[in-house]
Amino acid sequence: MNILPSISLLVISALVIVSPLQEGGTTHPAQMIIRLLILVWLGIVLAVGIRAERLAVPVLAVRYVVLAFVGLALVATIFSPYPHPSRQWLIMIAGYATLFYLLVSFVDRWEHVRTLTAMIVLMGVGEAGWAIVQGFAWNAARPSGTFFNPNFLAGYLTVTWAILLSVAVHAYRHVSVFSQSWMPPVLWWIGLGSALSGLFLAVLLTQSRGGMIVFFAGTVFVLTARYGWKLSGSCVLLLVLAGVLVPTPIRERILAEHQQNPVSYARWQMWQGATAQMVDHPLGIGLGLYQYTYPLYAFPVEGEISRFGKVAQTPHNDYLQMGVEMGTGAILVFGTGIVLVIRELMRVLQSRLRRWQRSLMVGVGGGVIALLVHAVLDSSLREAALAILLVLCAGLIVSVGRLTRRGSGAVYVIPIHSRLAWGIGAACLIMVAGVEVTRMGVAWMKFDAASRRAIAGETIAAIEGLKAAIKLDPGKALYHHGLGSVYAREFQDTRDGHAFQLAHAEFKAATELNPLDGRLFGLLGQLYVSAAQASSSPTTSDEQQKAWLRAAVQAYERATHLAPFSAIYRYEQARLYWMLGERSEAERRAKEAEDLEPNFLPARALLARLWVHAGRVDEARNQLQEIQARQAQFKQWNKNSFEQAFLNVDVVPLRAAVGEKDIAG
Repeated sequence: MNILPSISLLVISALVIVSPLQEGGTTHPAQMIIRLLILVWLGIVLAVGIRAERLAVPVLAVRYVVLAFVGLALVATIFSPYPHPSRQWLIMIAGYATLFYLLVSFVDRWEHVRTLTAMIVLMGVGEAGWAIVQGFAWNAARPSGTFFNPNFLAGYLTVTWAILLSVAVHAYRHVSVFSQSWMPPVLWWIGLGSALSGLFLAVLLTQSRGGMIVFFAGTVFVLTARYGWKLSGSCVLLLVLAGVLVPTPIRERILAEHQQNPVSYARWQMWQGATAQMVDHPLGIGLGLYQYTYPLYAFPVEGEISRFGKVAQTPHNDYLQMGVEMGTGAILVFGTGIVLVIRELMRVLQSRLRRWQRSLMVGVGGGVIALLVHAVLDSSLREAALAILLVLCAGLIVSVGRLTRRGSGAVYVIPIHSRLAWGIGAACLIMVAGVEVTRMGVAWMKFDAASRRAIAGETIAAIEGLKAAIKLDPGKALYHHGLGSVYAREFQDTRDGHAFQLAHAEFKAATELNPLDGRLFGLLGQLYVSAAQASSSPTTSDEQQKAWLRAAVQAYERATHLAPFSAIYRYEQARLYWMLGERSEAERRAKEAEDLEPNFLPARALLARLWVHAGRVDEARNQLQEIQARQAQFKQWNKNSFEQAFLNVDVVPLRAAVGEKDIAG
């Protein structure tokens, strides 16, 4: 029993330290480690409770909210059209709920609060230092620390900033929090000022517009809680004026971003699309599936080479994503939980606390406010490090609420009459969950290694690795997609019928597992086209070739249905109809592609060729001139490979064809 607090503190420390290290905890190995750490902690707590013949579960005001949210996640998983990602997110949500209860059960004294906030501060200062090194020593344009996105780093640093700022504004002469008795006050203040300066500089270097709003929100809360609205309002006004007048990297980015990246201010369109999804699916589309249904609600970005080329994997708003995937009720449930936690924070701040205690709770409260505001501007809570930080801060608020009313910190005691039965049950639960988490994590690592081998041309090793990943985790469409792509490449190189059958089986398996991803049907269409080209030899009949082309048309039709704003799928259909001799249908599809993406020049070139063959020379000549004008317009643009593919058209044969028609005419 005496060792449990030490183990709990060790596990929490590991979670706080490990969660940001691998791209903010978003990688599969990081997710596996985080989940296993939570399971280990749960297993130890259960073992200690079973040995003591009693399990104590804290009775919290948010208990029904937590239960309802996990229940909605379970329902969204059960009815999900693609269960695999839904199960992944269900495990994650259940893990966060478990972490929250374990944390509240552990924190039963102020020393624990001090220790945990010190961990947050140390990690935040470390991330800030690393970002500064990236910015000044490595000349990174936007340093991101150990996160994959600098915006998320800015949100993470704001929590540490709020805690240290609160400590600073509540201090007088010298405070005991985060200090030692031997430390001179001057040295303590120098250290605190240096840490705050480093955090502020690191947030500026990220050039995150949302990060600065979050930073501003956390600062406003701390200053208001300490000085009241009037003085904090004056400070806020000074901060705003300084931000407007003083040249900083983030100010320059805000001024120049709209010209450099038209989609950067398109959150409103993303939010409109997410709202439309909620209206169409009030009960949710399935946990973790937004990335597959977004193409149905895509919006154009005018002024870009590709109007629909920007793909949003999230709506950049966690609350809307909850509503889209779990139903509108999820927003209400989560909002109720926020209200209850904020109400608990207000009650704590109104109680009698020592100055250092109040400074910690104001800082933690500022961190919670910052994280919740960040969730409005970005899908930040999809980042494991930020989600764990929010759970940790919310758990500290609830725990301190229980500490400040000792007599009402109720617990529900579950008596254990049979330690053997409970022990076997708990061991089975932890073991099954641990095996499931490990299985998915190891499968991803095998897939990742096999994908690298496939890129390097090590086909046999890649196939074996992908088969191993599928054997470990057969329900993930991506693994079948990867193996099918390797077989399809082998079929294109060798024209081996067996390779075609293997590729076809894997692509079909992928589409059956995930019927929402149009890209899978596009790959299936490409495979059918390859089969048609392979069957074009004199020994095969025209009917067999046409059958493959018809199958490709159907595959692209399905892809177009799932991604109606993709010009590429319509263009591929146009090409197929032309090969089948159905020129009117080919022209219709090519015109649809042109209307969707006016800069998609392959569709324009196809239309011109169709018009040349139909004798409509003037229309073909106008189309040729339009192609040349657009190529010249975007010649000096800095284009990625996708945008370059939009403009890659060889106009020489088209010009020759138009000229020949002129001579013949």
